Amino acid sequence: MAAAAGFGLGRWSNQTHHDSAPTAASPTPRRSPASGGPFTQRQAAANRAHFPTPVAAFAEPWLPQIGDCTTAPNGGGPQLGAGEQSRTRCAAGIITTYWISYRTSADRDRAQDRYQAQAAETPRLAPGAKPPADQAVPHGSHTVRYIEYAYQVPSGQHAGQVVAALWWSDPTQPIAGILLAYWAEGLDSSWAPLRDLWDQSG
Repeated sequence: MAAAAGFGLGRWSNQTHHDSAPTAASPTPRRSPASGGPFTQRQAAANRAHFPTPVAAFAEPWLPQIGDCTTAPNGGGPQLGAGEQSRTRCAAGIITTYWISYRTSADRDRAQDRYQAQAAETPRLAPGAKPPADQAVPHGSHTVRYIEYAYQVPSGQHAGQVVAALWWSDPTQPIAGILLAYWAEGLDSSWAPLRDLWDQSG
C-alpha cells in the first residue's frame, strides 16, 4: 500500500492510524444480483477466509465486491491502530477498505470520536459530506453510526492530497468499517463512489 490515510501512510500525530494512502487501483468485481452466482459466492468465500469470524459477519455484504485482503496482527496485514484487536485491509478498485475489531467498545468509541472531530473540518477539504448521524443500513433493519470525513496526507509521495473516507460501526459490538480513496484522483471530487459501495450492504 502507498503511504497515506488508511492506505499506507503510516502513523502521524493528528491522524487516526491508517496504514497509508490509497493503494493502487485493483480491478473491481462486477456487481452481482443479491442471490449471487458462482463468481460472487467464490469471491466472498475467498475473502471470508482472511477475516476474523465476527468481522467477517460484519463485512459479509461487501465480500463479493472486494479482494486482495490481508489481516493484522497475523497474515502480513496493515499495522494496528490504538485500541485495535485486528485490522483487515482489502481493495475495491479505486477504494481501499478496512475492517476493524477493537479490544473494547470504549476503544471503538474513542476512534469514533476522533473521526467525528475530523468530520467538522471535512466541508473545507471535501465539500458535500453528510454530517455524522445514526443511520439505517441500506436494505437492512439495524442502525449504525455513520461518519463521512476527510484529511490531507501529511507526508510522503502523496503529501497534501486529500483523502475522503466513510466510517461506520455497529453499536452492539466493537467492530467498524472504513472506505477511503483520494478525493480528486480517485473519486473525481465526489462522495458518490464511496456512498455507492457502502450502499451495497444489505
